[in-house]
Amino acid sequence: MVSVKELERWMGTGQVSKKLGRSRQGVINLAVDKKLRAVHVGGAYADGKGVWIYDPDSVEDFANKQERKD
Repeated sequence: MVSVKELERWMGTGQVSKKLGRSRQGVINLAVDKKLRAVHVGGAYADGKGVWIYDPDSVEDFANKQERKD
């Protein structure tokens, strides 16, 4: 379970998009596919409403794995 204190440091889709060099939709797809630890807040997935927030440690781990592949 994620605490409110922990969520304060989580990142938005735009921030993750810039960090990983991917489109916003590409980042959301990574969350849906559970390749990034993320939480969808305030709306249903299909209607496009609400926001995604991402665990910065998960984003960093993903970025490091991508660097090793290159």
